[in-house]
Parts: sequence; C-alpha cells; structure tokens
Amino acid sequence: MTTAKKIIDTALSYLYTYDKGNNDVIFNDRYYEKHVSGDSYPWCAAFVWCIFNECGAPDLFCDGKKTAYCPTIHQWGKDNGLIVPISEGQYGDIVLFDWNNDGIADHVGLIIARNGNGTYETIEGNTATYNYTDGGYVLKMTRYYSSIIAIVRPKYDKQESVKNSVDNKKFVIDVSQHQGVIDWNKVKGKIAGAIIRCGYGDDLHEQDDTQFDRNLSECERLGIPHGVYLYSYAGTEAQAKSELAHILRLIKGHTFELPIFIDVEESNLCTFAPRACRVVCEGLKKEGYEVGVYSSLSWWNSYLTEIKEYIRWVAHWNPTCGYTGDYLIWQYGTEHIDGINGEVDANYYYGELGTKTNTAIKPTTTKPDIIYQVYTNASGWLPTVKNLEDYAGVDGQAIKGIRVFANGVHLDIIIHHMTNGAIDKLTITSSDHTIKYRVRTIGSKNYLSWMENKKDTGGSSDTFAGEPGKSIDRVQITI
Repeated sequence: MTTAKKIIDTALSYLYTYDKGNNDVIFNDRYYEKHVSGDSYPWCAAFVWCIFNECGAPDLFCDGKKTAYCPTIHQWGKDNGLIVPISEGQYGDIVLFDWNNDGIADHVGLIIARNGNGTYETIEGNTATYNYTDGGYVLKMTRYYSSIIAIVRPKYDKQESVKNSVDNKKFVIDVSQHQGVIDWNKVKGKIAGAIIRCGYGDDLHEQDDTQFDRNLSECERLGIPHGVYLYSYAGTEAQAKSELAHILRLIKGHTFELPIFIDVEESNLCTFAPRACRVVCEGLKKEGYEVGVYSSLSWWNSYLTEIKEYIRWVAHWNPTCGYTGDYLIWQYGTEHIDGINGEVDANYYYGELGTKTNTAIKPTTTKPDIIYQVYTNASGWLPTVKNLEDYAGVDGQAIKGIRVFANGVHLDIIIHHMTNGAIDKLTITSSDHTIKYRVRTIGSKNYLSWMENKKDTGGSSDTFAGEPGKSIDRVQITI
C-alpha cells in the first residue's frame, strides 16, 4: 500500500541532499542508470520519479513511464483527469511551477501542506532559496499559488485529508493608511483577523492613522477579529506616556479579540525602547487590555531581550521564523489579497481568537541545519557535511574552496585566499542566528578556537578563523 505519507516521508529523508553544483546527484544516476552530470541534466523531475520508484509505486507517477521533463508530467495529469484546482492542493500532490508565465511547466515538487494564505509548503529537488533554477538542493520551500501552473493528484491507495501546516496557525494581516481604502467585504473570507494601526507617536490628532476609524468600524461590522497597534517614536518618559494616551483615546469604548501592541523599530531610539514598551503596556494592562510588543528579529535578539512579560510579535521575513524565544505572532512577509491594493503585511497567529488567555506560546520549530563542503585540488568537491556530524576536509590537503548553506538563514561569508589559492582565513556571520565555526591548519593536531559570528571564543581579538599564511585542511560549522 502506497500512501501520500509514505511518499512525503521518503522525500523528506533526502532533505538537504546537494548535487555538488553540477547536477551530479544520486537521483540522476538512478534515473539514467549511469553516472551523469552537467547542464543537460536538471533533476527536479528525476527526484520526484525516484521517490515514487523507491516507494514501490512507479505507476502513480506518469503511469510508470520514465520522464524527467516537467511538461510531460503536466500533460499526463491532464490526459488522466488528475488535475485539481490550484487552491485545493493537498498533502502528497505533485505541484508544477511556471516561472516564466508562458504556460509551460518549468519545475516540479511535492506538496507537504496548504498554508491557507495563498501558499503551499513543498519539498523539491534541484532548488534553492535564492534561485528558481539550478539550485542544487533538496529543500522545503514556501510557494505562492501565483507561481503554480498545475497540481496533479496521484491515485494513492489511501488518500490523506488536507493537512494545514501548524496546529492553531491563523492568517492575520496588519494594516494602516498605507493600504488606502480597503474593501473589507472581499477581505473577510480570506483572513482570520486583522491588527489595525491607530496612529504613530504622541497623542496628536494629526498623528492618528487616517484610515483607523473606518478600518475599525468595518471589522466590527463584519465580525472580523481585530487588534490595534501604534508605531512608537518615544525617546523620553513623557513621550511614552503620551503614546499610551494616544492609544487609549482611540480604543476607548471598543472591544478587541486580538491584543493591543506597541511597535518599536526606530534605530535611534533602541536604548529607550524597552522603557517605552513597559510604560505603554503597563498602562494598557491597568485598563484591562491584552498587550504586546512588535519588533524585528534583530531587535528582539539585541535590544528587547528583557521584555518577557508581554506578548511578542516577531517580524522576520523568511520561510521560517528564526526567533528562538516564545512568541504569539510571526510576521513572515507580505501577500496580495483581493480587496486590498498592493501588498499587505502577512502574519501567522498562534493563539485563540476572541479570548483573554492569549498568553505567548512557542510554536514547534525545527532548528535549521547548516550544510557545507570544501574543495581541494586532489579530491575536488568533497561530500557535504551537516552540522557537526563530521568535518569537511582531508588531512594534509589544503582547502581552496568552501560552500555553506542553511535553509532560510541569511549568511555572510568571507574567505581569504593566499597567493597559492589555499584558504587561510574564514569568517561566517548571520544577522538572525549564531554561527559557530572553527578550522584546523595543516600539520596541527588541534583545531583553533571556535568563532561565534566573528567573535573568537578563545579570547583573542581575531575576527576570523585561521592563522595568516597557514593553509587549513579541516572545517567544522554549526548553527
């Protein structure tokens, strides 16, 4: 018996498989029954073909016929009546993408979850977070409906029901006058709730959001769960109290299903921001409101580390939220929604709407893996290494190239080559994670001290891993 779960579990077992940068990958070898590589062998379809074959279900993919050509998969789905509406894909479906909008399928993957906000979670071969084609990895991706040309539903022995991402995850937008006049009648069926900007800064009528009254009344009229936020410019105690008064003036007489937030993100006010949060939030709590703080991932990690008593709303525009603490809302990017001109900020809300018990929770998250490999003249590109399962390198062989990847993680990598091409210094940093790395120089028995985002844990002032003028033969990296 072949189920969608068996297919997806098998596909996920190959997560982070890499093709060495030249389509040199096990899925091509299995498909062509010989070793192949080069630009003529893109392997997204070969990956899907291999998964169905490994699961003993070749007939569920193109009736058992071999194809590594995405348009053939599309035609098979149409010829056999297996195409389903793009908005109704489910766990285990085959999804085809059209990057050029020319009506021809360019790429293929498998659906893991429908997120309910115009996106799917997928697993794909020959992809990357930074590029649509020739990515080289097996990765989990988030894809918009607009990029999809067709969804094909194989005839599994047992069809699982639609699987919607994370338990209790709800799609919520945040809006302000920048969205103009919103047609809330159209928006209502597409969201679970909205957080409305009431204004910014001091308690001045000219600093009220010009669309607040209308947005609030429309949400009340249509029964859309809603909350409020104010953008903060407070740099003094008096200004923080004025912002509290600003919020209270505008929300007086109304009830809310979502919290009331203060939004802190002005870079020149970062040192006062924690105090501003407490002044505003404590004042709102005394009036009986559920309260919270909105800010970016970098602010939560750098300036708001002691703000633990209020609901956290984390902005991190990324396929996964990189914040490791507790949070109730994650702003992951923007979406296009019928009824709103342009893009609107999009969030996942992990609480229960319409209650007074929206205490911060920590959604189940998976620590990202870091994948890396090195190049030497004698061995070429060596096999990839994940986290600290091994080291990358060959004893006594000078490393001359390094590749590093972590799904959904921003990395900055600086490599210094000596005149002979060998690497003697390496720096890896991330704006949203702590990256630890160390190297060993040729002839040494021990690694040099661990580095943490340019900080030498051995106590020296170095901002790099390595020793000037000494080739390295081992590298280890973790996140």
